[in-house]
Amino acid sequence: MTSWKFGNYDLASFGVITLIDDHLDLPDRRGNDQIIPMRHGTVFVQKYYDARVLMFGLAVAGQTPSEMESVLESLRGVLAVRAQQTLSQILADGSIRTAQACVNKSMQITRPAPNIALLTIEFTLAEPFFRASSAIPDNTVTVNASPKAWTVTNPGTIEERDPTIILTGPLANTAITNSTNGCILSYNAAIASPRVVTIQTVNGEFIATDDLGANKIGNVTHSGASALMVFDIGTNTLSITDDTATTGTVKATFNTPYL
Repeated sequence: MTSWKFGNYDLASFGVITLIDDHLDLPDRRGNDQIIPMRHGTVFVQKYYDARVLMFGLAVAGQTPSEMESVLESLRGVLAVRAQQTLSQILADGSIRTAQACVNKSMQITRPAPNIALLTIEFTLAEPFFRASSAIPDNTVTVNASPKAWTVTNPGTIEERDPTIILTGPLANTAITNSTNGCILSYNAAIASPRVVTIQTVNGEFIATDDLGANKIGNVTHSGASALMVFDIGTNTLSITDDTATTGTVKATFNTPYL
């Protein structure tokens, strides 16, 4: 049986969870296919997942009305934080997946008895995926040839669009091509040893910095997708070209995304 925590508080500690089926479904996709005048039907447009809402029913009871109201007060304190908190999904096999969530709507409390309250908690997930609690296994490759073959495995149930790419010198004019989906990420400059450049997406913004804190995003180009690099579900076959091709390394890391 799946259990849930929000902000490190076990939701079941406040009462009996009566409704948790939403997490088994898919989030809605946003956007529509294109309508072309004077043409039947529509033209397909690839869509993106929208923010996700998970509904939890909770029955709170106490030996006395005062005890029940005290539990509700504690629960309100957990849910009232205006920032996103970690919503943890602990699966039956013990694995943990997390998402950032907040509560934006009232709990619609009803009180069928003086010491019992029935309520609904609606969690909003701005990013509609849960992620594994730890990163994928280390896939660091030494770029000692050009091109250099490389594979990255995404064991999740949705493509990864926000991986972190770590380049460790010596490298020069490094291009990473994902032949599985056509995405190409290039770093158009030299990286001396032992400098490290980290390329990632933070809050929707593309960022590249070296280990000394210098901004290097001007050296980065990409094609094939709106994201810097996409790893499809399963094994991705990639190749790396580099003008140095000696002892520099490339690594991709992310916490596996799940719908």
